[in-house]
Amino acid sequence: MNWPYDPRLYDIVTAESLGGDVGWYVRKGQECGGPVLELGAGTGRIAIPLARGDVMVHALDLDQGMLSALREKVGAEPVDVQARIVIVDGDMRAFRLKERFALVIAPFRALLHNLTEDAHLACFRCVREHLRPGGRFAFNVFHPSLTYMAQNSGALEGVWRLGGTFKGHDGAWVVRSEANRYDTVQRRVYSHLRYEEYGSDGTLKRTFLHRLELSYLYPADIARLLRSAGFQSVQIAGGFDGRPFERDTDELIVEAGCD
Repeated sequence: MNWPYDPRLYDIVTAESLGGDVGWYVRKGQECGGPVLELGAGTGRIAIPLARGDVMVHALDLDQGMLSALREKVGAEPVDVQARIVIVDGDMRAFRLKERFALVIAPFRALLHNLTEDAHLACFRCVREHLRPGGRFAFNVFHPSLTYMAQNSGALEGVWRLGGTFKGHDGAWVVRSEANRYDTVQRRVYSHLRYEEYGSDGTLKRTFLHRLELSYLYPADIARLLRSAGFQSVQIAGGFDGRPFERDTDELIVEAGCD
C-alpha cells in the first residue's frame, strides 16, 4: 500500500514540465475544445495550465493532501481560471460523474497506481463511459527498461541512489534519494523515496520517507487492456514530440479512441 504524498516536497522535486508534457496536454485540450477530465491531478501541474489556456477541466485525485494543495493553488488564480477548474475527490477506478468529456488524460504515469490488470480495466472502462462520442483518452507511462531493471536487481536491489538536489524555500535544499526493487512476475516496482531537508547552513531539518508501489505495462499490455475496455484505436509514440517508439528508455505516449 502506498503512503500519502507530501505535496510540498512533491512540488519542489517535480519539474514544471517533464519532457514537454505540459505543453502537449494543453494543446490536446485546446484542440478538442474541452471539457477535459484529468485522472491523478495531484497539485495541478497540468490542470492549472489547461485552465489558463481557456480549457474547462475536472481535476480528479484520491490523495487528500494533494487535493488540499490543489485547492490552495487554484484559490490563488484569477477568477476566470478558477471558474474553469472543478476539483473532484475520487478514485480513478470507480468514479461516476454526470459530465461527459471530449478528452480524458492521465499524465505523469498516474495510471500505474493501478496495481493489477483488473484495476487497469476498471479504470479504462470508467474512462470510456465518461467520453463523449469521438472523445479521446491520452496518457503517458514509462517503458519498463530492462537495462534499468538490471541496475536495480541482484546485489544492486534496494541500493540507495541519489536522485537529485533541489532548491527549496528560504535558502533550504532538499536531497532526494531512492531505493528500488522490481517484481518481474507481478510487474511491480517497489520504491522507497527519501527526502532530506537542509537549512541554508547545511543543518538537517527533516527527513521524510515515501513508500511507493507501482505497476508497469508493456506496449502490448496497454493495447490489449484498452481494447478489452472497448477502445478501438490505440496509438503509442515514444515521446511527446510524436517520434515512433523504438528505444528501451522511451516514454510511452498513448492515445486511444472508441471509434
